Amino acid sequence: MSFTLGKEERIKSRKSIEILFREAKAVRSPALLVLFHIPTINAENRLQAMFTVSKKNFKRAHDRNAIKRYLRECYRLQKNILDDAPVPLHLCFTFTGRQLPEYDYIYKKVGSALLE
Repeated sequence: MSFTLGKEERIKSRKSIEILFREAKAVRSPALLVLFHIPTINAENRLQAMFTVSKKNFKRAHDRNAIKRYLRECYRLQKNILDDAPVPLHLCFTFTGRQLPEYDYIYKKVGSALLE
């Protein structure tokens, strides 16, 4: 079992991102929105993810970067929940809270979202 999050596990293509936002289903919880989509094309990687934080809610870049760092780390440690998924998945984690969260809070939210 590998607890890494390499470049090939991140969504970077503009086309993939547009398809994800257009056709994805959502799992909502307080302060976290997870969009997921089963890709039909370019599915060489089993799991791919992206992480976003709204500039509207967090004006300072260092706050947004810290939250994205927390999201990436929590996903990296808990992505083994999805390893046995029968199909490839594209995921988008969006933090929608308005206050700077603590690491434990995000860890619990990501874990509960991945189980749903």
